[in-house]
Amino acid sequence: MEMSNGREVFDFDIFESDNVTPQSKPQRLCPQCKSPVTGRPNKVFCNSNCRKRYSEPTRNSFSSATKRRENREFFDRAMRLAEELYGIPPNQRLGFMKDLIDYARLGEDRQLQDILSNYVLLHPNPYTDQHLFPKRSRAYCTIAQAASNYCKRFWKSDVKLVVYNRVLEPYDGVVD
Repeated sequence: MEMSNGREVFDFDIFESDNVTPQSKPQRLCPQCKSPVTGRPNKVFCNSNCRKRYSEPTRNSFSSATKRRENREFFDRAMRLAEELYGIPPNQRLGFMKDLIDYARLGEDRQLQDILSNYVLLHPNPYTDQHLFPKRSRAYCTIAQAASNYCKRFWKSDVKLVVYNRVLEPYDGVVD
């Protein structure tokens, strides 16, 4: 440092090889939806909806004993209905299915409606879901598959539409 004319003069060495690049911070991701988080440095979630959903408990059978019990009761009832269907003589099964679907159409038993239109019961994997078939045999249909076959044959419609009462009664040929 030199002093000339009352001023201080600083002598700095200039390095041309220095690449000064600002260090980038790692991008923060929302723990709920994995989208980038912008804004305050201590902000954790991308929006308030993600914050709310993150703090809600998950409702699946792996983490919830209540959901596990509900699923077990649901599929046990489906199995009992299927066993009841295949326990009666074949010439009475159509009447049983008609009564079952008519009762579901009344709307008083939501679980029955859900059982007859459940995707897993309508499309079970024949190898991994053998517990869903009556007598654990793929030769038998699940109760939802039996209801679907009945609706396709007599209502010419999807079981979900029939069970949730979104289709008119089939024409029975009786003139009033």
